[in-house]
Amino acid sequence: MAVETSEPAAPAAAARSREGELAATSALETVGLVVGVLGLTALVFGLVLYAIDPNAVGMFAANIVFATAAILFYAVTNRRGLMRKLGGRSSMLAVLEGAIILGVLGGLVAANYFASKSTKEWDVTSNRAYTLEEQSVKLAAGLSKKVKVVAFYRPADSMRGATEQLVKLYRQHTDKIELEFISPDRATQAELTKYKMSAQSPRIVVVSEDDRQVKIAQPDEESFTNAMLQIADRPQRKIYFLGGHGEAALDDETSDSGFRQAVQGLVDDGYLVETLSLIDRENVPQDATAVLVAGPKSALFSNEAESLSAYLKRGGRVGVFLDAGAEHGLDELFRPYGIAVGNDLVVDPSPAARMLNMGPDAIIIQTFEQHPVMEPLVRKPKAVLFYSARSVSPRLGVARIDIATLIRSGESSWAELNFQELGGEFEMDEGDMPGPVPLAVAVTKKTATAGQKISDEARFVVFGDSSFASNRFVVIGGNKDLFLNAVSWLAGEEDRIVLRPQEKRTSRLPLTEEQQYGIVFFSVNLLPLLIVGLGFSVWAVRRRK
Repeated sequence: MAVETSEPAAPAAAARSREGELAATSALETVGLVVGVLGLTALVFGLVLYAIDPNAVGMFAANIVFATAAILFYAVTNRRGLMRKLGGRSSMLAVLEGAIILGVLGGLVAANYFASKSTKEWDVTSNRAYTLEEQSVKLAAGLSKKVKVVAFYRPADSMRGATEQLVKLYRQHTDKIELEFISPDRATQAELTKYKMSAQSPRIVVVSEDDRQVKIAQPDEESFTNAMLQIADRPQRKIYFLGGHGEAALDDETSDSGFRQAVQGLVDDGYLVETLSLIDRENVPQDATAVLVAGPKSALFSNEAESLSAYLKRGGRVGVFLDAGAEHGLDELFRPYGIAVGNDLVVDPSPAARMLNMGPDAIIIQTFEQHPVMEPLVRKPKAVLFYSARSVSPRLGVARIDIATLIRSGESSWAELNFQELGGEFEMDEGDMPGPVPLAVAVTKKTATAGQKISDEARFVVFGDSSFASNRFVVIGGNKDLFLNAVSWLAGEEDRIVLRPQEKRTSRLPLTEEQQYGIVFFSVNLLPLLIVGLGFSVWAVRRRK
């Protein structure tokens, strides 16, 4: 009788159960696998970064070197597994997949490289963001003299790239535009002096061949085109400040009463600024775009007033900025233009001034009259602060002039006549002018029939305060805009009547170019690479188990 037994089949079953079992892996092989995955990730990162920006050669090279070393380390530490996989049926499929991936990445790199070398471009954005307007194209194509753009930006500053891109658009239509970058940390004193740079100045300077300069705050097409128009197509504009009567120094940047910051604003807008004495000369200089009388402490001589009057009659432009209690001697100049300047002090007991720890002689204005000078502040209100101001009102019944009030004080204010006797304790009395009190006026008068005329229209602005443009107050609210826009209107430069971008004052950490590059490398390349690479490494280690 035969007896069945299954014992001889046991070794075969055991052999089948071990078929395909992976050999135990050492810790070194696991580390090699992780490093290899990181290397492959670095290779892909390097190729993608170079495809996006061919100038990122440093990061591309660092990734390739690390990838090569990492993949070699993986090959050495995992040579048994590699040999087994290379002998398997799936090895050719893996090689084919790798070749396809490398081919696609290589194609992207090559396409981007040749695209960066080509000058042919197509703007496919919906709003044609990379195409200049027709006026800008005509201006660039018609340049007969070279224009230099000097930008004070650090290498890692985002505005540097925006500036370079914008200038590139203009260069497609002309070879007359040069671009130079100067790092603020490495700028020499000679460079700062040459380009009239200060801590508050815009960082982009547009310079003509004859060294006329205009500064712009933002790299946008409108600002660039306007700047080039001013230096290329318009004659040099010069603003004279009258001197000799105790006015604040134009170059005084340390005292509260100085006008250094206001003058710097004019320089940044492309004006030449000089002082002028009319005490010993009869006429205003022929090259004057406008004459400003800013904060005289004593009255002008009669011959000075007559010179300003003759200048206005020929179509000149004059701006007068007075303070309460100061003699000015200009009543005869004001009268034919319908201007009445009060011998008073405008006070306002509203709590707004007290919040700034100031008295009632500080006037804060938040509403403005309709006029080209005031249009930006009407459209986008920014509070203006006047200090120790006097009333400036339009006279009635003066023919052949166009006069407009620019600013009025608040409802709770008044013009105090006896301010010099009250010692700071103010109370509205009979005879005081009730608020709102006019504080500034603008006048135009046609001069078509004048002999030796400068222009067809005289322009005249009178403010009852000069301190709003001083170093102490010019940085407050819309004070600087108000001063610069008044001068722009006098000069006939209505396109310069704008609200200027607020200066961003931030604490800076001084870094070398190497340190800046290290920060960019860490944040853009190394940190993302580690996150992605370690994620794939965990997946690879688990998959092998």
